[in-house]
Amino acid sequence: MGTSHGIPGLQGLLPGRRTCGHDRGRADGNANNGYVLLEIIIALTIFAITVTGLATLLHSTLDSANLLRRQAAVRRGLESTLNEANAKPKREEMTLSWRDEGLGIEFTSALEEVKWINRTGQPVKGLYLLTAEARDMKAGNEPRDKAELYVYRP
Repeated sequence: MGTSHGIPGLQGLLPGRRTCGHDRGRADGNANNGYVLLEIIIALTIFAITVTGLATLLHSTLDSANLLRRQAAVRRGLESTLNEANAKPKREEMTLSWRDEGLGIEFTSALEEVKWINRTGQPVKGLYLLTAEARDMKAGNEPRDKAELYVYRP
C-alpha cells in the first residue's frame, strides 16, 4: 500500500501507487468496460430512435405546411376567378378559363341562370349562379375545389 503523505483520503492517488486494490486483476476491469460499452450502445440506440422520430415528424410537418400553402393558393385563385368574372359587364364574358402553371391548376368559371320565385309568386329575372372550379391538370378532369357566387344582373 502507498503512503498518504500525511493527508487522509489521498492514499493510492499518487502516480505509481495502487488505488485501494480495485485494479488488481484484469477480469474486474474488463467487466466494468463491458458494462460501459453496453450503456453506450443503449444510449446510442435511444438517441438514434429519437432522431429518427424527430426527422419523421419534421418531414410530415413540412408536407402538411406545403399542402396548406397549396390549398390557400387554390382558394386565392378561385376568389380571383370569381372577382374577375363578376367584374365583366356582359354575362357572355363571365365564363373564363386560365391556368396557373406553377401550381398545375386550371381555373374555370361558368354562369347559369337561377330559377327563383319571389314572395309574390313572380320569377326573379337576372339572377345567376357564378361558379369557379379548380382542376388539377396532372390528376385528371375531376374538379377538386369549387366556389360559388350569386350575381344579380337585371
